[in-house]
Amino acid sequence: MRRAKVRLVLLLGSALLLLSGCAKMDAAAIIGDVEIPIATVQTSIEDVMRERGEVDTAGLELPIEDFLARSQIQFHISVVLLDELAKEFGIEITQTAIDAEYQYIIEQLGGEEGLPGALVGANIARVDLDKYIVASKIYERVGEALLAQGISREDLASAQQSLLVKKAEELSVTLNPRYGVWDAATATVKPGGDSNGAVTSQE
Repeated sequence: MRRAKVRLVLLLGSALLLLSGCAKMDAAAIIGDVEIPIATVQTSIEDVMRERGEVDTAGLELPIEDFLARSQIQFHISVVLLDELAKEFGIEITQTAIDAEYQYIIEQLGGEEGLPGALVGANIARVDLDKYIVASKIYERVGEALLAQGISREDLASAQQSLLVKKAEELSVTLNPRYGVWDAATATVKPGGDSNGAVTSQE
C-alpha cells in the first residue's frame, strides 16, 4: 500500500510538471523571468505581412512562413537579452537618443516616404522600430565598452555574440516549439519544433 501511495504521488508530481510546462508555453518564449507573449510576436508577423502589401516589393526576396516567424521571435528574444546586457554595462538609451537615431534614419532614406519600404526590406514591423533602435544602440554601446576593455575591432563581433550567448545561458531560454528550436550554443532560433501555423502564406 505504501509503495502504491508513493507511486501515485510521483505520478501526480510528474503530471503537475507537465501541466506547468504547457501553461508556460502560452508564451512565445521565456527568458529568465521575462515572458514574451505569443500575441506580441504574432503582431510583429502580421504587421510585417500587412506592410508588405503597402509598398512595392518587386525584386525583394522576402522570408515567408516559418522563416519569418523565426526572424521575429529571434528579434524579440534578442531585445530581452540586450536589455539585460544594458543593465550589466550600465547602459541607458534615452528617448532623445531614440529620436535622434530615428531622424538619422529618415535623413539617410531621403525622407519619411522611404521608411515603409526600408522596414519591409529589413523585415521590421513599424510597431517594432523603436525597439529595434534601442536594441541597435545597446549593441553599439556594448561594442564601445568592449573596445575600451581592449577587444580588437577584428574580434568585436565575435565578442558581442559571445556575450549574448553567455547571457542567454545565464538566464535560460525556453522557446515555444511552434517557432523552432533554441540553439544555446549560438543563441539563435533554428528550424524544427512543432510549428502550429505561426505564419500563413498570404499568396
